[in-house]
Amino acid sequence: MKTSLQLQLSFITILVVFLISCNYISGQCLEDQNALLIKFKNGLKFETSWSKKLVRWDQNIDCCLWPGVSCDEEGHVLALELDDEAIHGGIENSSSLFHLLYLEKLNLAYNGLYSVPIPTEIYKLANLTYLNLSRASFDGQIPMELSRLTKLEILDLSGGNLKLERPDLKTLIGKLANLRELYLDRVSIALKGSEWCSALSSSLPQLRVLSMIDCKISGPLDPVLLNLRFLSVIRLDYNNLSTMVPDFLADFTKLTTLSVKWCYLFGPFPSKIFQVPTLQQLDLSDNENLNGTLPEFPHKSSLREVVLNHTGFTGLLPDSIANLRDLTQLDLGACNFSGDIPSKMGNLTDLVHLDLSFNSFTGSIPLFHKAKKLNHIDLSNNKGPLSSAQTQLAVLLSLPKLQFLSVQNSHLSGKIHEFSNASSSVLETLDLSNNHLIGSIPQSIFKLNRLSKLFLYSNSFSGTINIEPVKGLTWLTTLDLSDNKIEGEIPCWVWTVGNLNLSHNLLESLEKPYHISNTSIVIDLSSNRIKGNPPFLPDRFANWKSSITFFSIANNEFTGSIPSSICSLYELQSLDMSNNFLNGKIPPCLIQMLATSLEVLNIGRNKLSGIIPDTFPLNCNLRTLDLFIRSNKFYGNLQCPRADQTWPMIQIIDIASNNFQEEIPEAMGDLKSLHLLNFSHNALTGRIPNALGKLTQLESLDFSVNQLYGRIPDELASLTFLTFLNLSFNQLSGRIPRVKQFQTFSEDSFKGNTGLCDFPLKKTCSDTKEPEGEIDGKYISFALGSSVGFSIIIWLILHSQRYNELIHRLLFRILG
Repeated sequence: MKTSLQLQLSFITILVVFLISCNYISGQCLEDQNALLIKFKNGLKFETSWSKKLVRWDQNIDCCLWPGVSCDEEGHVLALELDDEAIHGGIENSSSLFHLLYLEKLNLAYNGLYSVPIPTEIYKLANLTYLNLSRASFDGQIPMELSRLTKLEILDLSGGNLKLERPDLKTLIGKLANLRELYLDRVSIALKGSEWCSALSSSLPQLRVLSMIDCKISGPLDPVLLNLRFLSVIRLDYNNLSTMVPDFLADFTKLTTLSVKWCYLFGPFPSKIFQVPTLQQLDLSDNENLNGTLPEFPHKSSLREVVLNHTGFTGLLPDSIANLRDLTQLDLGACNFSGDIPSKMGNLTDLVHLDLSFNSFTGSIPLFHKAKKLNHIDLSNNKGPLSSAQTQLAVLLSLPKLQFLSVQNSHLSGKIHEFSNASSSVLETLDLSNNHLIGSIPQSIFKLNRLSKLFLYSNSFSGTINIEPVKGLTWLTTLDLSDNKIEGEIPCWVWTVGNLNLSHNLLESLEKPYHISNTSIVIDLSSNRIKGNPPFLPDRFANWKSSITFFSIANNEFTGSIPSSICSLYELQSLDMSNNFLNGKIPPCLIQMLATSLEVLNIGRNKLSGIIPDTFPLNCNLRTLDLFIRSNKFYGNLQCPRADQTWPMIQIIDIASNNFQEEIPEAMGDLKSLHLLNFSHNALTGRIPNALGKLTQLESLDFSVNQLYGRIPDELASLTFLTFLNLSFNQLSGRIPRVKQFQTFSEDSFKGNTGLCDFPLKKTCSDTKEPEGEIDGKYISFALGSSVGFSIIIWLILHSQRYNELIHRLLFRILG
C-alpha cells in the first residue's frame, strides 16, 4: 500500500504534467503575435452574427486561448482554424496574416471569399504543413507561389471556382514531395490521363489520398500511378474518363477507397478489385455502360460500402455477401440483378443503408432482425414477386433506427401483421404503394409517431380509417391512401395533412366540423361516393389565407352550390369539381382568380346554370387553363370581338352539352393554335364559317347536334391534320367536299343532315348547283367573356372511344 507521502508525490507529478501539457497547448501569447492577430481581425470582413470564433477574440485574454488559435509553448501562433466564419473579404490585403511565420496550419474553409484570388503572399508561410482553402469560394488561377510551400503535407483547394492552367498541375506539385493528401475537387485542370497521371506519380511519392472530383480530366488511367505505392484513397467522380476500368487498380496494396462515380466508364469491371483485402469503400455508380457480376466474397473482406446503382451489373447476389461483416451500405439500385435476396444478409449487423430497388429480385425479404442499425431500406420497383409480406414487413417495421422503408411496386401480396414498438419507432417515410396488399391497414402504422410520409395507394386495403390513433401523427405531411377499397367517413383530422390523397375509394361522408389547415397543399377526394356539401371554407374564413394549390372533389355525389369562400384559397392552381350534382351559379370571384393563381378549373358535368360571369381578367396570360364547362346548363350568346389578340395560345375549346345560341363567328379563324373544337349539343344556328379553314393545326372538329345550315365550306379541305370530324344532326345541305381528307371520314360524321349528299353518304347529288347564299344577321363573335386575355384549354369525356383516344394524344403532346 502506498504511503501518504507517495500519494502526495504522485499527485504533484500528475499536476506538473498537466500544467506542462496545458502550457504546450496554449502557451502564453507573445506580444508581437497578439498584435498581428488583432490587426488581422480588424482587416477582415465577416458576419458577426454568424461567427463563433472571431467575435470572441478578446484583447484582455491570452491570444493563445482564443477560439481557432493554437500556439507552441513559447507563445508562437502555430495554427489558425477559421473555417465557417462567414469571412467575405480582407484576406487579400492582410499582410499581418503572412507575418505569422511560425504558422504550420491554416484553415479558411467554408467562407465566402467570392471573386477573391488566393493571395500570392501565402508563400511567406514557409512552415505550413496543412493548408485548407476548400469551399472558401476563392476564384481564378491558383498562384504559382503555392509551389514554394515545400513542407506541405495536406493541401485542400477543393470546391471553389479555381483553375490550374498556368501553372499547370505539374508545376504546382513539382516541389511538394512531402504531400500525403491532395484535394483538388472542382478545380479546372483539363488534362489527359497520361499527363495528370505522370505529373502525380513523378512528384508525390508519399501521396496517400488523391481527390480530383469534377476536374475535367480525361482517361485513360495510366499504369504509372502504381508508382504511388502508398496511395489508399482514389476519388475521381464526375470526370469524363471514358475508359475501361484497368486491372492494375487491384495492385494498390493499401487501397481503401475507390470512387469513380459518373465517369462514363464502360466494359467489364475487374472482379478482383472487389477482393482487394484492404478495400473498404467502392463507388461505381452512374456508369450505365459498366457491367459485371459480384464475385464470391472472402471471410476477411474489409468492404464497408458498395455502391453500384445505375450500372449494368447483372446476375445473382451470392450468399457470400453475408461474409461482409463490416458492411454498412449496399446500394445496388437500378441495376439488372435477379434471383432471391440471400436470407443470410439478415446477419449483417452493421448494415445501415440498403437499396435494392429497380431490379428483378424475387422471393422472401430477409428478416434483418439482427440489423439493429438499419435506417434506410429501399426494395421498391422489383419485378418480383417479393413474397410473404406478413412476417417480413412486421419485422422491418420494428427495427429501432429505421427512418425510410419503401417496397412499392414489388408485387407484395397478403396482409400486414401488427408490429411491436410502433410508438418508439423513428420511421419517417413508409411506402407500400402499388402492390397487392389486402385487409385492414394495421393500427400499428397509425402509431408511428415520427411518420411524415405514408404511401399505401394502389392496393386492396379495405375497412375504415380509424380516427383516434392518427390524431397523434403530428409530423404527418403526406398521406396517400388512394385506389383502395376504404369506406366509411373521412375523419376531420385529415385536414391537418399537407398532401392528402384519398381518391378512388368507397368513402361516403365527411366528419363535421371540418377545418382545412393553413398547411394543406394538396387535397384529392375524387372518385368516391361522398355526399353532402363540398368541404370548402365557411364564410367566416373569407379573409383567411391558405397554401392549397390542388383541390379535387370530382366524381362524387356532392350537392349544393359553389361557395364564394373558395376564393380565399389565394394560392389555388387547380380546382376540379366535375361530375357531381352542384347547382347554382359560378361565383364571379372564382373567374377573377384566373388573374392570380388558378390554372385548372373543372366544373363540367354538374347542374350549374346561368350566364358565365363576364368578368374574365384582362391581365390573365396563363399558358394553360383548364376550364371545364361541358354538360351544364349555361346559356346566352358567345362574345369575343378580338379573338386573334386575346386567345393566341388557345388549343382546345369544348363547350358541348349546354344551351349556347346564335352563330359561329368568322373570328374563330383567328385562333391559329386550336387543336380541338367541340360545340356539339347546343342550340347554335347559322353557317359554318369559311374562316375555319385557317385553323391549320386543327385535329378534331365537332359541331354535331345543333341547328347549323348551309353548305360545308370547301375551305375545310386545308385542314390536313384533321383526324376526327362530326357534323351530324344539323340542317346542312349540298355536296360533301370531294377532297382527300373528307374521304377518310365515315358516314357517321355526316348523318342526320337530310340535305347533304355524295360520298360517304349513299345519297347522290343532282347536277343543279346550289346557291351559296350570304351570311346574314348581325356580327356575333365567339367568347366566354369580353376582352379575355388568356390561353385556355377545355377538355371532356366523350362517349366516342376514338374521340377519347384523340384527346389523350392531344393532351399528352400539349401538356407533356
